[in-house]
Formats: sequence, C-alpha cells, structure tokens
Amino acid sequence: MKKMKSLIPGALLLLFMMGSCSSDEMKYEPSVVRDYALQLNGTPWNINVGISTRPIFIYKENGDYFGNYSSLYRFALEKGSYKFIASDIPAEMVLLPVNLNDFVVPQSVNADQKVNLSAVVPYATPFEEKLNLNILTRTGTLRLKSKDIVADPSYAVIKTTVSVKRNGYKVSDETFIKGDMSVSRSKKTTTGGINYLDDFIVFQTDEAANNVTIRIEFMTADLVVVKTKEFEGSFPILGNGVTNIDFNLNDPDTPIIKDYVVTINGVVQTK
Repeated sequence: MKKMKSLIPGALLLLFMMGSCSSDEMKYEPSVVRDYALQLNGTPWNINVGISTRPIFIYKENGDYFGNYSSLYRFALEKGSYKFIASDIPAEMVLLPVNLNDFVVPQSVNADQKVNLSAVVPYATPFEEKLNLNILTRTGTLRLKSKDIVADPSYAVIKTTVSVKRNGYKVSDETFIKGDMSVSRSKKTTTGGINYLDDFIVFQTDEAANNVTIRIEFMTADLVVVKTKEFEGSFPILGNGVTNIDFNLNDPDTPIIKDYVVTINGVVQTK
C-alpha cells in the first residue's frame, strides 16, 4: 500500500508533463491559427474580454460555410485552404450560413442598418503568415436637418423617400448589386417641421451615377398628402461618412428645394 502511495505523485507529475507537452505542441501545430489581427476602418479593433460576440467567419475553399469564431482565442482548423471574413456586428451581417459565393447583404428597407464587413481573405495551412482582417463600413449616413424657424401647421407627418442605385452588397468580391430602390420613413411632427431631423443609412455611392435623390411628402395626421417637394440634384454617400443637408422645409411656393447646404464629413460642399 505504501509503495502504491509513493507512485501516485510520480504518476501525477508524468500526466502534468504530458499535458504541458501537448499544450506546447498545440501552439506550434500547423493547423492552429496563431497570429491574426482585426481592424475597423483601419483602426485596431477587438471585442472586450467576456463578450460572447464571434466576429470571424470561416468558409471552405468552395465557399461552403464552415464556422464562426471568437477573436479572443487561438483556434485550430483541419489542414486545408479556407476563406475568412470578419464583422464587428456579426449577428446583423451573417443571418444565415449561406455559401459565400451567394452571400449578398441587401439594402435595409428601413435605411437603419450599417453594413460592416471585411474583404474575403484566403488563408491556408500551415497558417504561418499573420492573418489581417480589416472590417470596412460599406454604408454611409444621409442626414436631413431642417433649419426652419417658422412652423407650417398644414401638415403633421413628414414622409421622406430616398432613391438609391445600389440595393445589395456581394461579399465574395466586394461589389455592389445595381438596381433602383426606394427607402422611406415617416415622422410625425408637432412643430410644423421645426427641428426635423432624420438619418438614412444607405450604401456608399463611389461615383456620381450612383448618387441618391430625395423626395418629401407633407401629410395630414390622416396621411392625406398636402404637398410634395423634391431636392434639386443628387447626393454622394461616403463609406463610414455622413452627408448632412441643411434646408428649409417650409419655404413657400418651392416644389423644388434648391436652397440647401451640403456638408460631407464636416466639410461644406460647393455646388
């Protein structure tokens, strides 16, 4: 019995050493993704410890969905070739595990959802190179702000419609799906338009042909249209940017709104 007791510490030591060796081998096993970094629009980014968000999505070489991982820990994969993408808002971006080649994020019909996704980054064993995933915001904000100081009591609801030329973002090749689409929102006003403010999140435009246009309908509380106005011209939207338009809602006899000031990311634009 004494002999058996004396063997127990030795056995435990042996098990500890075996575990340590396995841990060390795991660190240098080629199938372990050891070195990676995430950025959000070019700035280093990571989730806080204790948060269960898993921003990394992995697909097989043929595009089939493979898995979703946290960026807090190293993880191991079977040897082979993969494709990685990342998002800081994964629950909103990847709703269903579809094939990467078919993965298209639609323009939000309510114009209230950012699209934050990295480019697709191929990555294969032995995973020796550092994996860099830069999450980019593919949408921008159109901010409409009235500068009226005189109320118009003829209407109680402001319905704004923004017409866009891009209605989807294809993840596999970072391209946008072209197609005419309108997004709209109605807001009640008890001030006759004074202090009206609304934000519309839409895809970046990149070139003038994709600029957005704006129409406003003024309605009674029963949603009867009193009048309609449109903005002269069209407006660019920058990725991760804000296009702010200051204008008067209540200028009389102006079915076309021409007197406005456009500020993009804090810089006033000249017409």
